[in-house]
Amino acid sequence: MNFPKKFPKIETERLVLREIADEDTHAIYRNFSDPEVAKWFFEQPLTDLVQAKEFITAFKNEFREGEGLTWAIVLKQSDRCVGTCGYGDLEIGERGEIGFDLAQDQWGKGLMSEALLPIIDYGFKELGLKKIEAHSYSTNVRAIRLLEKVGFQLEKISENNHYYFITRSGENLPST
Repeated sequence: MNFPKKFPKIETERLVLREIADEDTHAIYRNFSDPEVAKWFFEQPLTDLVQAKEFITAFKNEFREGEGLTWAIVLKQSDRCVGTCGYGDLEIGERGEIGFDLAQDQWGKGLMSEALLPIIDYGFKELGLKKIEAHSYSTNVRAIRLLEKVGFQLEKISENNHYYFITRSGENLPST
């Protein structure tokens, strides 16, 4: 298995998962400046667009260097970017860690599970991953519920963090 040369685009019923672009700066800023979203990632919410541009640059660099894949989550109906999901700490053929965020006004609609299931599938089939990991603050009940819903199993709890995994065997992966 090789790292993709071209950024993979994935479509679901309601979403397009595509490469993050400079045009997503305001959407990234909107999410990460929202205290309810940002509290799961940062000590303080973002305070200006330059910080959002830095995230986009970092996501692009990770892809270019073969170290990560982060998709923009775009609503098909409105073409609005509402979040991101993807892989960091990627070791092709071995393991990767998923991360995700979603605009607060989109919470509770099933969008993140709709986005995560195909990227998990992509990780196993196209990147040859044997294990996909994720972690969440122990207090982030929504993220924990989501991870369990899409088939992740609890590996350990340590220092206010829940650590999860899903394996290539697919025995704990719900059907897409």
